[in-house]
Amino acid sequence: MAKYAVGVDFGTESGRAVLVDLANGHELATVVHRYANGVIDERLPSPDDDVLLPPDWALQDPNDYLDTFRAVPRLLDESGVDPADVIGVGIDFTACTMLPTTADGTPLCMIGDYRRRPHSWVKLWKHHARSPRRTASTSLRALAGKRGSRATAAASRRSGSTPRASRFSTRIPTCIALRTA
Repeated sequence: MAKYAVGVDFGTESGRAVLVDLANGHELATVVHRYANGVIDERLPSPDDDVLLPPDWALQDPNDYLDTFRAVPRLLDESGVDPADVIGVGIDFTACTMLPTTADGTPLCMIGDYRRRPHSWVKLWKHHARSPRRTASTSLRALAGKRGSRATAAASRRSGSTPRASRFSTRIPTCIALRTA
């Protein structure tokens, strides 16, 4: 019995999926899903399109990723491959695409009032906006990587910030895709 794998690539403007025969590497079917919101770089999507973004922002909508997964069954329909014969799924994102989530993996931009907050959306690889808070956070993380958690605590005391556990986390978008697939 033949075995197959599905590869899904989440790009800047679209998501792509491919079905491959593992015996010979032949590509049996492909599907491309153009993102409904593409790169969000001027204003948040409707109904929050009155929220304007500052220069150098580049966000994405995690719903576009979910819609890409919803397009994957077309691969199987087009090829006639039985889903039971698919033994693997590979997923690819740009490594620096970050998705702020709750502890259970829910994207913050999908939660009520957080939807209107640009920082709750996926930060795309080409997001180059910086804030003083982000710069300080990056400096503390770099210091911690070199000297350990005591150095982070000392640097936090010197800067006047207080390190604390957050109820939110930042995950690569793969987390939401795997939880809902």
